[in-house]
Amino acid sequence: MDEWKLGLLILLAPMLITGCKTLTGGEPDWMANPKAVYPEAQYLVAVGEGDTRHAAENAADANLSRIFEANIHSDERLLDQSRESGGAFERTTDFTADINILSSQTLHNIQHAESWRDERARVHAVAYLDRRETAAIYRGMIDEKNARVHFLMAQAEQSASLLKKYAALRAAGRHAAESKLLLSQLKVIHPPSVPGSTPGYSKNNLRKALADTAKQIRVQIQIAGDDEKRITSCLEELITRYGFVAGQPGVLAVDGRIVVTDTGQRTHDLVFVRYELAAQVKDADGTVLASINEKGREGHVSVEAARIRSFRTLENAIESRVALRLDTYFNSLVDESAQ
Repeated sequence: MDEWKLGLLILLAPMLITGCKTLTGGEPDWMANPKAVYPEAQYLVAVGEGDTRHAAENAADANLSRIFEANIHSDERLLDQSRESGGAFERTTDFTADINILSSQTLHNIQHAESWRDERARVHAVAYLDRRETAAIYRGMIDEKNARVHFLMAQAEQSASLLKKYAALRAAGRHAAESKLLLSQLKVIHPPSVPGSTPGYSKNNLRKALADTAKQIRVQIQIAGDDEKRITSCLEELITRYGFVAGQPGVLAVDGRIVVTDTGQRTHDLVFVRYELAAQVKDADGTVLASINEKGREGHVSVEAARIRSFRTLENAIESRVALRLDTYFNSLVDESAQ
């Protein structure tokens, strides 16, 4: 077992003992001034209240997280460019920021001491982090993330497959973003520990390598029956989120067919159409990487309005399901077990 994980288990043990005590009677000192009981040089501390002990501890945890900001956002901004050349549509995307993690603040090694019930039966609880002990855990987690980044960057460098190279760099970017989040928390918990945990790789170089690799992945899209190019445009928008280029010749190909027909069914105020979309994403060898098969019906006041509604339904399905299946595919190309 990793040393930092063992340390975490050891540090959690006191919580099971001290965390089961609820005081009554006079107000404890930590209510008026938590830092008097938990000195700021050694601890980060916050107090919360609720109808139950569990609710009070959750409130204390939330107040503790506000010290670090409620949410950390590292936006992934993309510069989208498109042009037509020789009858072929080409669309490229430049990455201008880190691979993104949008998450509520998650803190590690939060501990709870006693709680106190006031005369109104409201429960108050204290949550705290021991700065030095928690810093040791964070250093271990950051070191693990950084080691994975180095491993995946090396894996990408050695890969002869463009898709595997992209997948490795994409995974490296995700671990780098997680490391950055942990490091930002460590800066608050124990600033002296930060220099020793700063990553040895360049995040800018990692971003550039991912963007450059993504631009080499061209995707040819052919959807029969898509006369208005609505499904084609939706697929183009999807692949640019990965940094790929829509054009020829394709490293990947999206082939499919869309059919929307009037069912002939009418009610007193609705007209119904039936829709069906079948599409597959394939690599150069013809292996299916992701697929979508959607069928159903939509109703509206006219055939055209019902058609528009059916396309919106299909666009939502593409954005969610095809993206999820592509993510699953690229994740499957990454072998982190060899580390």
